[in-house]
Amino acid sequence: MSLVEKLLDAYPAQTGMPPRLLGEAVDKLYECAGVCLTCADAAAAEQDPEKIVMSIKCVRLDNDCADLCTVAARILARQTGYDAPTTMAIIEATRTVLRASADAAEEFKETTYFQLSAKACRETEQLLGQLVEQMGSSEAGEGYPTSPPSATTPAGASMGGGTETTEKTGGSGASGAGKSEEELREMNVDELRDLAREQGVTGLHEMRKEELIEAISGKRGS
Repeated sequence: MSLVEKLLDAYPAQTGMPPRLLGEAVDKLYECAGVCLTCADAAAAEQDPEKIVMSIKCVRLDNDCADLCTVAARILARQTGYDAPTTMAIIEATRTVLRASADAAEEFKETTYFQLSAKACRETEQLLGQLVEQMGSSEAGEGYPTSPPSATTPAGASMGGGTETTEKTGGSGASGAGKSEEELREMNVDELRDLAREQGVTGLHEMRKEELIEAISGKRGS
């Protein structure tokens, strides 16, 4: 058990979810922030001008990812006066940049530091997906409300009612390889990216919804 997990375990009120999972997410977010910053720094030391130019966007996403991971870790570690809309907005923004950063880094498969950055981003995004799933589950619902308590109400205090969530974790809504074009258009961009990734489509972070639909349809027809 990490120090963060021990601290959350010692929290005087209920955190609304297993402290181990919450602590693991906080630790992983800080780790990913460090990996992304180190990756960006390594890229800055490159001597090949062409490689430097090609990796500009990847370095930018590394820095964005490091910033959002740090913010998300700090928000998740604060359980007193928990505010669900703020927490969910931060988590989803972080998951978005994690996916984009991983997609960009995976374009440089021959470069070790980009490979490690992509791995850290994927693992962190998946862990946040598990956390969102726990927040929306019936077991965690009573202690982790989706409506915000007052500024002085600890997380886990009785808020009344169950929970309701529309969150979809990565990959959960994109597993239907036989979807029609009409069904694809009903999916959101994150779901389309997951489906496209399963089919081996690259450069996903730059694609709009129409481009994703065309890429998926093209892959299926090829």
